[in-house]
Amino acid sequence: MNQQNILFTNNTAQALDTAINNIRPNGIFVLTDKNTAVNVWPQVKAESMLMSEATLITINPGDTNKDLKSATLIWENLINGGATRHSAMICLGGGMITDIGGFTASTFKRGIKFINMPTTLLSAVDAAVGGKTGINFNGLKNEIGVFSPASHVIISTRFFNTLQKRELLSGYAEMLKHGLINSAATFHKLIDSDPLEIDAEHMLELLKASVEIKRRIVTDDPYEQGIRRALNLGHTAGHALESLAMKKGKPVPHGYAVAWGCIIELILSHTHCGFPTNTL
Repeated sequence: MNQQNILFTNNTAQALDTAINNIRPNGIFVLTDKNTAVNVWPQVKAESMLMSEATLITINPGDTNKDLKSATLIWENLINGGATRHSAMICLGGGMITDIGGFTASTFKRGIKFINMPTTLLSAVDAAVGGKTGINFNGLKNEIGVFSPASHVIISTRFFNTLQKRELLSGYAEMLKHGLINSAATFHKLIDSDPLEIDAEHMLELLKASVEIKRRIVTDDPYEQGIRRALNLGHTAGHALESLAMKKGKPVPHGYAVAWGCIIELILSHTHCGFPTNTL
Protein backbone atom coordinates (compact mmCIF):
# COMPACT_ATOMS: atom_id res chain seq x y z
CA MET A 1 0.00 0.00 0.00
CA ASN A 2 1.28 3.48 -0.84
CA GLN A 3 2.10 5.63 2.19
CA GLN A 4 -0.23 8.51 2.87
CA ASN A 5 1.10 12.05 2.95
CA ILE A 6 -0.43 13.35 6.20
CA LEU A 7 -0.32 17.11 6.78
CA PHE A 8 -1.08 18.61 10.19
CA THR A 9 -1.93 22.27 9.67
CA ASN A 10 -4.59 24.87 10.28
CA ASN A 11 -3.61 26.60 7.03
CA THR A 12 -5.88 24.23 5.17
CA ALA A 13 -6.31 26.16 1.92
CA GLN A 14 -2.58 26.36 1.24
CA ALA A 15 -2.14 22.67 2.08
CA LEU A 16 -5.03 21.73 -0.23
CA ASP A 17 -3.67 23.78 -3.14
CA THR A 18 -0.21 22.26 -2.66
CA ALA A 19 -1.66 18.74 -2.62
CA ILE A 20 -3.63 19.37 -5.81
CA ASN A 21 -0.57 20.81 -7.54
CA ASN A 22 1.32 17.64 -6.60
CA ILE A 23 -1.38 15.48 -8.19
CA ARG A 24 -2.00 17.71 -11.25
CA PRO A 25 -5.50 16.36 -12.02
CA ASN A 26 -7.42 17.28 -15.16
CA GLY A 27 -10.59 17.78 -13.12
CA ILE A 28 -11.38 18.37 -9.44
CA PHE A 29 -14.48 17.01 -7.72
CA VAL A 30 -15.38 17.82 -4.11
CA LEU A 31 -17.56 15.39 -2.17
CA THR A 32 -19.43 16.66 0.92
CA ASP A 33 -22.65 15.97 2.74
CA LYS A 34 -25.37 18.63 2.74
CA ASN A 35 -24.35 19.98 6.17
CA THR A 36 -20.69 20.41 5.26
CA ALA A 37 -21.70 22.00 1.96
CA VAL A 38 -23.30 24.80 3.97
CA ASN A 39 -20.99 25.09 7.00
CA VAL A 40 -17.50 24.42 5.61
CA TRP A 41 -17.34 24.32 1.80
CA PRO A 42 -17.91 28.08 1.21
CA GLN A 43 -14.94 28.86 3.50
CA VAL A 44 -12.66 26.34 1.78
CA LYS A 45 -13.69 27.53 -1.66
CA ALA A 46 -13.10 31.19 -0.79
CA GLU A 47 -9.62 30.61 0.65
CA SER A 48 -8.30 28.18 -1.97
CA MET A 49 -6.84 29.39 -5.26
CA LEU A 50 -7.86 26.20 -7.08
CA MET A 51 -11.33 25.35 -5.76
CA SER A 52 -13.30 27.85 -7.85
CA GLU A 53 -13.28 25.43 -10.80
CA ALA A 54 -14.14 22.33 -8.74
CA THR A 55 -17.38 20.41 -9.22
CA LEU A 56 -19.31 19.94 -5.97
CA ILE A 57 -21.05 16.62 -5.24
CA THR A 58 -23.34 16.49 -2.19
CA ILE A 59 -25.05 13.54 -0.54
CA ASN A 60 -27.35 13.24 2.48
CA PRO A 61 -25.59 13.26 5.88
CA GLY A 62 -25.42 10.44 8.39
CA ASP A 63 -23.97 6.94 8.43
CA THR A 64 -27.29 5.45 7.29
CA ASN A 65 -26.59 7.14 3.92
CA LYS A 66 -23.18 5.50 3.52
CA ASP A 67 -24.77 2.99 1.19
CA LEU A 68 -24.92 1.75 -2.38
CA LYS A 69 -27.56 4.32 -3.32
CA SER A 70 -25.26 7.21 -2.34
CA ALA A 71 -22.27 5.52 -4.00
CA THR A 72 -24.25 5.24 -7.24
CA LEU A 73 -25.17 8.93 -7.01
CA ILE A 74 -21.48 9.85 -6.64
CA TRP A 75 -20.44 7.73 -9.62
CA GLU A 76 -23.22 9.28 -11.72
CA ASN A 77 -22.04 12.78 -10.77
CA LEU A 78 -18.47 11.90 -11.73
CA ILE A 79 -19.60 10.62 -15.13
CA ASN A 80 -21.90 13.58 -15.77
CA GLY A 81 -19.12 15.96 -14.74
CA GLY A 82 -16.73 14.51 -17.29
CA ALA A 83 -14.36 12.84 -14.82
CA THR A 84 -11.52 10.75 -16.28
CA ARG A 85 -8.98 8.42 -14.69
CA HIS A 86 -6.76 11.48 -14.26
CA SER A 87 -9.32 13.44 -12.22
CA ALA A 88 -9.19 13.78 -8.43
CA MET A 89 -11.73 13.83 -5.63
CA ILE A 90 -11.54 15.90 -2.43
CA CYS A 91 -13.39 14.15 0.39
CA LEU A 92 -14.45 17.05 2.63
CA GLY A 93 -16.37 15.97 5.69
CA GLY A 94 -16.64 13.42 8.47
CA GLY A 95 -15.87 9.72 8.51
CA MET A 96 -18.90 8.85 6.42
CA ILE A 97 -17.63 11.09 3.61
CA THR A 98 -14.02 9.87 3.71
CA ASP A 99 -15.24 6.24 3.81
CA ILE A 100 -17.64 6.45 0.88
CA GLY A 101 -15.55 9.04 -0.97
CA GLY A 102 -12.44 6.90 -0.81
CA PHE A 103 -14.43 3.84 -1.91
CA THR A 104 -16.12 5.50 -4.88
CA ALA A 105 -12.89 7.20 -5.99
CA SER A 106 -10.93 3.94 -5.71
CA THR A 107 -13.42 2.03 -7.84
CA PHE A 108 -14.28 4.70 -10.45
CA LYS A 109 -12.42 3.84 -13.68
CA ARG A 110 -10.34 1.41 -11.58
CA GLY A 111 -9.23 4.19 -9.30
CA ILE A 112 -8.73 7.95 -9.30
CA LYS A 113 -6.65 9.84 -6.75
CA PHE A 114 -8.37 11.37 -3.76
CA ILE A 115 -7.51 13.73 -0.91
CA ASN A 116 -9.10 13.41 2.52
CA MET A 117 -9.88 16.65 4.34
CA PRO A 118 -11.64 15.59 7.56
CA THR A 119 -13.85 18.17 9.25
CA THR A 120 -14.63 16.19 12.42
CA LEU A 121 -12.38 14.95 15.21
CA LEU A 122 -13.53 11.37 14.60
CA SER A 123 -12.66 11.35 10.92
CA ALA A 124 -9.34 13.12 11.54
CA VAL A 125 -8.16 10.53 14.04
CA ASP A 126 -9.76 7.46 12.48
CA ALA A 127 -11.56 7.16 9.15
CA ALA A 128 -9.45 9.57 7.05
CA VAL A 129 -6.17 7.82 7.89
CA GLY A 130 -5.06 4.28 7.15
CA GLY A 131 -6.52 3.42 3.77
CA LYS A 132 -9.74 1.66 4.78
CA THR A 133 -12.70 2.69 2.61
CA GLY A 134 -16.18 1.28 2.29
CA ILE A 135 -19.94 1.43 2.52
CA ASN A 136 -22.60 -0.27 4.63
CA PHE A 137 -24.60 -3.04 2.99
CA ASN A 138 -27.61 -5.12 4.04
CA GLY A 139 -27.64 -3.40 7.44
CA LEU A 140 -24.00 -4.30 8.17
CA LYS A 141 -21.26 -1.73 8.84
CA ASN A 142 -18.53 -1.33 6.20
CA GLU A 143 -19.48 -4.62 4.54
CA ILE A 144 -18.24 -3.58 1.07
CA GLY A 145 -14.91 -1.78 0.65
CA VAL A 146 -11.27 -1.76 -0.37
CA PHE A 147 -7.89 -0.86 1.11
CA SER A 148 -6.95 2.33 -0.72
CA PRO A 149 -5.03 5.21 0.89
CA ALA A 150 -5.68 8.84 0.05
CA SER A 151 -2.76 10.53 -1.68
CA HIS A 152 -2.92 13.28 0.97
CA VAL A 153 -4.74 13.72 4.29
CA ILE A 154 -5.03 17.31 5.52
CA ILE A 155 -5.72 17.31 9.25
CA SER A 156 -6.70 20.48 11.08
CA THR A 157 -8.79 21.55 14.05
CA ARG A 158 -10.17 24.75 12.53
CA PHE A 159 -13.56 23.27 11.59
CA PHE A 160 -14.23 21.68 14.99
CA ASN A 161 -16.10 24.77 16.20
CA THR A 162 -19.01 23.63 14.02
CA LEU A 163 -19.25 20.32 15.95
CA GLN A 164 -21.75 19.43 18.64
CA LYS A 165 -20.54 18.12 22.01
CA ARG A 166 -21.43 14.51 21.17
CA GLU A 167 -19.35 14.66 17.97
CA LEU A 168 -16.26 15.87 19.86
CA LEU A 169 -16.69 13.15 22.47
CA SER A 170 -17.19 10.56 19.71
CA GLY A 171 -13.82 11.46 18.18
CA TYR A 172 -12.09 11.60 21.55
CA ALA A 173 -13.19 8.01 22.23
CA GLU A 174 -11.06 6.84 19.27
CA MET A 175 -8.12 8.84 20.67
CA LEU A 176 -8.57 7.10 24.03
CA LYS A 177 -8.55 3.77 22.20
CA HIS A 178 -5.22 4.71 20.59
CA GLY A 179 -3.95 5.57 24.07
CA LEU A 180 -5.04 2.20 25.45
CA ILE A 181 -3.16 0.25 22.76
CA ASN A 182 -0.05 2.47 22.92
CA SER A 183 0.99 3.21 26.52
CA ALA A 184 -0.29 4.14 29.95
CA ALA A 185 1.40 7.55 29.63
CA THR A 186 -0.43 8.31 26.37
CA PHE A 187 -3.76 7.18 27.82
CA HIS A 188 -3.41 9.25 31.01
CA LYS A 189 -2.37 12.35 29.06
CA LEU A 190 -5.68 12.11 27.21
CA ILE A 191 -7.68 11.29 30.35
CA ASP A 192 -6.19 14.36 32.07
CA SER A 193 -7.42 16.65 29.26
CA ASP A 194 -11.00 17.82 28.72
CA PRO A 195 -11.92 17.50 25.03
CA LEU A 196 -14.56 20.21 25.42
CA GLU A 197 -12.09 22.74 26.84
CA ILE A 198 -8.94 22.13 24.74
CA ASP A 199 -7.88 25.00 22.48
CA ALA A 200 -7.31 24.39 18.77
CA GLU A 201 -3.50 24.22 18.90
CA HIS A 202 -3.38 21.86 21.90
CA MET A 203 -5.98 19.64 20.26
CA LEU A 204 -3.91 19.57 17.06
CA GLU A 205 -0.91 18.44 19.13
CA LEU A 206 -2.89 15.64 20.81
CA LEU A 207 -4.43 14.71 17.47
CA LYS A 208 -1.04 14.46 15.79
CA ALA A 209 0.26 12.15 18.53
CA SER A 210 -2.84 9.97 18.20
CA VAL A 211 -2.70 9.77 14.40
CA GLU A 212 1.01 8.89 14.57
CA ILE A 213 0.13 5.83 16.67
CA LYS A 214 -2.27 4.66 13.97
CA ARG A 215 0.12 5.53 11.14
CA ARG A 216 2.94 3.52 12.74
CA ILE A 217 0.73 0.46 13.10
CA VAL A 218 -0.73 0.77 9.58
CA THR A 219 2.77 1.15 8.08
CA ASP A 220 3.85 -2.10 9.77
CA ASP A 221 0.70 -3.98 8.76
CA PRO A 222 -1.24 -2.21 5.96
CA TYR A 223 -3.65 -5.06 5.18
CA GLU A 224 -4.53 -6.11 8.75
CA GLN A 225 -2.73 -9.45 8.81
CA GLY A 226 -1.29 -8.94 12.29
CA ILE A 227 -0.70 -5.97 14.61
CA ARG A 228 -3.19 -3.70 12.81
CA ARG A 229 -5.95 -5.77 14.39
CA ALA A 230 -5.13 -3.90 17.61
CA LEU A 231 -6.83 -0.85 16.05
CA ASN A 232 -10.07 -2.84 16.14
CA LEU A 233 -10.20 -2.68 19.95
CA GLY A 234 -13.81 -1.90 20.80
CA HIS A 235 -14.93 -2.26 17.19
CA THR A 236 -16.17 -5.86 17.08
CA ALA A 237 -18.73 -5.25 19.80
CA GLY A 238 -19.07 -1.59 18.80
CA HIS A 239 -20.01 -2.36 15.19
CA ALA A 240 -22.60 -4.85 16.43
CA LEU A 241 -24.12 -2.13 18.59
CA GLU A 242 -24.04 0.33 15.67
CA SER A 243 -25.71 -2.17 13.35
CA LEU A 244 -28.42 -2.84 15.96
CA ALA A 245 -28.97 0.90 16.44
CA MET A 246 -29.28 1.43 12.67
CA LYS A 247 -31.74 -1.47 12.42
CA LYS A 248 -33.86 0.19 15.12
CA GLY A 249 -33.72 3.51 13.29
CA LYS A 250 -31.82 5.15 16.17
CA PRO A 251 -28.19 5.47 14.99
CA VAL A 252 -25.50 6.27 17.56
CA PRO A 253 -22.18 8.11 17.06
CA HIS A 254 -19.38 5.74 16.05
CA GLY A 255 -17.11 6.76 18.92
CA TYR A 256 -19.82 6.12 21.49
CA ALA A 257 -20.26 2.59 20.12
CA VAL A 258 -16.47 2.06 20.19
CA ALA A 259 -16.33 3.24 23.83
CA TRP A 260 -19.10 0.82 24.77
CA GLY A 261 -17.33 -1.87 22.73
CA CYS A 262 -14.07 -1.25 24.63
CA ILE A 263 -15.88 -1.81 27.94
CA ILE A 264 -17.47 -5.03 26.66
CA GLU A 265 -14.15 -6.33 25.30
CA LEU A 266 -12.23 -5.40 28.47
CA ILE A 267 -14.80 -7.33 30.52
CA LEU A 268 -14.40 -10.30 28.16
CA SER A 269 -10.62 -9.95 28.55
CA HIS A 270 -11.13 -10.36 32.30
CA THR A 271 -13.55 -13.29 32.13
CA HIS A 272 -11.68 -15.22 29.41
CA CYS A 273 -8.05 -14.10 29.74
CA GLY A 274 -7.67 -13.06 33.36
CA PHE A 275 -7.23 -9.31 32.71
CA PRO A 276 -6.86 -7.79 36.21
CA THR A 277 -10.00 -6.21 37.67
CA ASN A 278 -8.15 -3.30 39.28
CA THR A 279 -6.89 -2.21 35.82
CA LEU A 280 -10.29 -2.90 34.29
